[in-house]
Amino acid sequence: MQGSSRIKRLKGRSTKQTKVISDAKLKVVGYLRVSTEGQVSDGHGIDAQERAVRAFAESQGYDLVDVIREAGVSGAVAPASRPGFTRVLELAEENAFTVLLVYKFDRLARNVLHAVTTVHEMRDRFGIVVRSVTEPIDTSTPMGEMIFTVLASMAAQERITITERTMGGRKEKAEKGGFAGGRAPYGYTHDQDRQLVIVPEEAEVVRRIFAERAAGRKLADIADGLNTDAIPSPKGGAWRAGGVHYLLDNPKYAGNVEYLFRFGGAEQHVLRPGTHAPIL
Repeated sequence: MQGSSRIKRLKGRSTKQTKVISDAKLKVVGYLRVSTEGQVSDGHGIDAQERAVRAFAESQGYDLVDVIREAGVSGAVAPASRPGFTRVLELAEENAFTVLLVYKFDRLARNVLHAVTTVHEMRDRFGIVVRSVTEPIDTSTPMGEMIFTVLASMAAQERITITERTMGGRKEKAEKGGFAGGRAPYGYTHDQDRQLVIVPEEAEVVRRIFAERAAGRKLADIADGLNTDAIPSPKGGAWRAGGVHYLLDNPKYAGNVEYLFRFGGAEQHVLRPGTHAPIL
């Protein structure tokens, strides 16, 4: 019995792909990621990752095809949704490399599902192995894959613990009437201790808005008046009715703080007298 030509074509395609991968077996790509603006601006973190990746590639005799830097992107974002990792996938489609180097596996993703899925996809779709230059794990073996999954789970739990700790600190500060994060509202700035401090010229605009609204003026009319007087909005552009309403709805101007904390499916509304000076 003779097999179909379809099977012959599939076998030929598989053989061709195997040859291409074999020819590129020593080619690698480095993937670097930092999530905070501080790490992006001062270079701390991502430069150290690149030095480590380059040194590792040299020590292993790898041909480093490219080093892709992903700056200011959270590890909670799925890798395929990041611009930098999209480039990694493009190179993978071109069979340009067979090993993806990361500084640590949590640079790939903090989310366990994202990390494990990405490692499996790189292996199953492209025959690419993901290696960490600081963690001795070979994800191409069953044992290495199991250890990687455990490590990814630990990284995810660490992220949850840090988030809970941060959220707990913010809630405690809000409960005491302090400024618990976010952008300082128009009319205020914050000092080095993250306390709200009044900006006098902006505070005058806030008082004007509240006074005109109390006198019965429409939101659009208040915005038009501010624009006529060439007073820039909080974002530097023109005032609009929605922006005026948003400002009027902020309890911080009356000396209060208000936050809605959401985590783990639960939420807590905090509304307290604040420790900052009121504008009104």
